[in-house]
Amino acid sequence: MSYIHRENYTVRTAEINHFRRIHPHALIQLMQEASMQHTIGMKVSFWDLQSMQGAWVLLKMEVNFFSLPSLNETITIETFPSGKEGYFTYRDYLVYDRLHNLCASASSQWALMHTENRKMFRIPDEFGKLICYTENQLPRPEFRLHPIQKSDYHQSIKVNYLHLDWNGHVNNVVMCRLIMESLDSDVFYQKTLKKLLIQFKGEAMLGDVLLFENQDDPENNKIIHTVKNPATGKDIVIAETYWSDISND
Repeated sequence: MSYIHRENYTVRTAEINHFRRIHPHALIQLMQEASMQHTIGMKVSFWDLQSMQGAWVLLKMEVNFFSLPSLNETITIETFPSGKEGYFTYRDYLVYDRLHNLCASASSQWALMHTENRKMFRIPDEFGKLICYTENQLPRPEFRLHPIQKSDYHQSIKVNYLHLDWNGHVNNVVMCRLIMESLDSDVFYQKTLKKLLIQFKGEAMLGDVLLFENQDDPENNKIIHTVKNPATGKDIVIAETYWSDISND
């Protein structure tokens, strides 16, 4: 069994922006698809875990964008498990264009969650042997993000069925897209996303009303994001996005 999984994709019209470049969240979607196919092949997918009432949940992810692929461009995504520590496991992603130039990279931290009580539990030893690949690993996402201090703009969204995944909660890629959708459209005409840090602190379920708050930090070329559940008063997601001016990209 290969610890490195490779998938080739061609950028489609439904995935591009007005510059004919793939949307960042669409590229993250392809990364997730590649890793899902890998876990299926490794027999550690969501469906393989149903007998133990387990499911993989994403806790943290750092994505760096170097050059967003264009329409009809074929890219190769490599993904591999990059280590295990206690309750946590790590997975990395590398995205290459047809000339093998690095377009994007990502490191992520995952845990096993019990699907009934929604609590984390220790990864079984037999799975640990499969996912403990440590060569060529990226730096682990050790960051700890803090909620925004002052909201510059915000919006509310009610979770509907199409936001959910097979775990019954808002999918992590959908959450990334919703965060992007909460921004003013001028951001996307003037800037390009260079880095995303995202930390998942809770789940969002069907019918939840979520408050998306954003705070500009122009000195550091970033926007701080917090997704809250006003009904519980808890933060669901904290994220930071880093941008560059399109003229300087």
